Amino acid sequence: MLKISKKEIIFLIIIALATVLITAAPYLYGYLTRPQGSTYTGLHHLTPGDTNVWLSMIEQTKQGHNIFINLYTSEPQHRIYINPLWLAIGLLAKIFNLSSLLALHIARSVLIIIFVFIMYLFLSYFFQQVLKRKILLIIILFSSGLGLFFNPFLFNLENIIEHPTDIWVPESITFLTLFHTPHIIASLTLLILTFLLMLIAFERNKIIYSILAGLTSLLLFWFHPFNVPTIYLVLFVYILVNFILHHKIILSYIKHYLILIAISLPALLYLFWLSKTDWVIRNWSAQNILPSPSFWMYLIGYGLFLPLSLIALIKIFKNPFKKEIFFFVWMITSLFLMYIPLDFQRRLSEGLHVALAILAGLGIFYIIDYLKKLQQKGKKIITYLPTTLVIILIIFLPLTNLQILGQDIYLYNTKKSLPYYLSKEETDSMKWIKTNVLENEIILSSFYTGNYIPAYTGRIVYIGHGPQTINLPIKLEIIDWFFKDNQEDTLKYNFIKENNIDYLYFGEKEKEMGDYSPSQKNYLKKVFKNNEVTIYKVI
Repeated sequence: MLKISKKEIIFLIIIALATVLITAAPYLYGYLTRPQGSTYTGLHHLTPGDTNVWLSMIEQTKQGHNIFINLYTSEPQHRIYINPLWLAIGLLAKIFNLSSLLALHIARSVLIIIFVFIMYLFLSYFFQQVLKRKILLIIILFSSGLGLFFNPFLFNLENIIEHPTDIWVPESITFLTLFHTPHIIASLTLLILTFLLMLIAFERNKIIYSILAGLTSLLLFWFHPFNVPTIYLVLFVYILVNFILHHKIILSYIKHYLILIAISLPALLYLFWLSKTDWVIRNWSAQNILPSPSFWMYLIGYGLFLPLSLIALIKIFKNPFKKEIFFFVWMITSLFLMYIPLDFQRRLSEGLHVALAILAGLGIFYIIDYLKKLQQKGKKIITYLPTTLVIILIIFLPLTNLQILGQDIYLYNTKKSLPYYLSKEETDSMKWIKTNVLENEIILSSFYTGNYIPAYTGRIVYIGHGPQTINLPIKLEIIDWFFKDNQEDTLKYNFIKENNIDYLYFGEKEKEMGDYSPSQKNYLKKVFKNNEVTIYKVI
C-alpha cells in the first residue's frame, strides 16, 4: 500500500485546514456582516441559483423525507429520487438540529479535508519524492488561469458562457470546486479515488482494487452521473495506449475494466429507470443543457498550464512507459469530451485541472532543473532565474482565485438584500409558509422569489429554477403576463385553477414586476401580512 509519513500527515492537516479557512472566508464575512435581523442566504456569484436547490433537498430531509421530489416545478410527480449525498447532509442537519446552510458548509469543509488526503495519495502513487508531491498538491489546490486579466475585456452579459472558465465554471478549477458546493467536491474526490484504485488494479493485478473502484464509481454515478464519460473513456483510452506501447493485448486490464463497469452499472440503470418512470425527472434532465464555451475561453481559463504541460509532455514522450503517461491520456480525453454532442459538455471539464496542474508542475520542475544545469556550467546570467520563476508563479497562479474571493466579499459588503440576504420580513414570511402551507400545495411567485421558497420552507413553487422548472420559457412568459397589470381577471383565475395553485406570494420582487393588485381580487384571501410581504390563499 501507499505509505505516508507522520510529517506528511501533519503537512496535509495544515494544508487542508488552510484550504477550509481560505474558501470559507467570504461565507464567514457574509454571515458576520449581515444586516441586523436579516438572514444570510449563503449565495455567491458562482452559479448562485443552484445553492437554494441543494438547500431545498437538505430541508426535505429535515422534514422527514428520505426520497426527494423537485420542489421547483408544479407538475405532479412521485417520490422516487434518492440522492445519497444530499440525503446524508440532510440527516446531519436533522440529527444535530442544524440550519441547512450550516450543514452544507460543514459537509463542504469535511469533504475538502478528505479530498486533500485522497489527492495526496494519488500523487504518492506517481511520485516518490516527498517535496515534489507536496508542491504539486499546492499547485492543484490553489492555482488558476488568466481570467482575471482577460475578463474585463471579454465581459458580455448577453453571452454569459463566453467568459474565461476560471472566472465562472466551478468544475474547471479545483479551487473553485472546493469553494463551491459539497457535491462537486465529493464527485472530484471519488473521480480521483477511482482512477487511483484502477491504476493499482492494473499494476498489481488484484481484483480487490477494481472491485473497490467499481464501488466508488457506483456511489459517484448515483449522485453525479456527469462523470461517467470521463471515467469510462479515460480508462479505456489508457488501456488502448498500453496495448500499443506493449504491442499486445493485456487481458488483466480488460478484466479489471469490465469489473468496474459491472459494479457501477446499477447506478446508471437506476437513473435510466427514473427517467422512464417520472416525466418530471426526464424533462428536468432534458432541460439541464450546459454547453462548453469556445476553446479560447478554456485556453484563457487554464492560462499557463497548457504551455507548461507541453514541456512536461515532451519529457514524458521520451519514456512513455512511465506512469506519467496517464496524465497525458487524461488531458487529451477530457479536452475531447468537453466538445462531444452531450447536453452537459461543461460538466466534463471536471478533473481536467488536476491533470493539467500536475503536468504544469512537472514542466516547472523540468525548467528549474534545466536552469540549474546551465548554472552549474558557469552561466551567471541565469543565476537567479530559478528563484525568479518560482516567485512569479507563486504570485500569478492563484490571482484569479483571490479575485473570486474578493468579489464575493465586495458583493456582500455593498448589497445588503437579495440575493445575499433575506430581510426579517421575508424570513418571517418563509416561516409562516413552512408552518401553514401543506407539502402538496403550490405557491405562485416571481421566478426570483421562487428560487428561495423551497430552500427555506420545503414547499413547492410554480417557478424558481432554470433546469428544474419544467417548461421554464413558457412559465416565464406567463409570470410576466400575470404580474404585469391588474386586468384579465377571468383568465388569471382560470390559470391559477388549471395549475392547481393554492397560494400567491406577493413581496417586493412581485411588486416590481407590474401593477397586479391581489388585494382587489375576489378569488384571493389574505392570510399573512407584514411590511414587505403579503400571502394570499386561493379560494
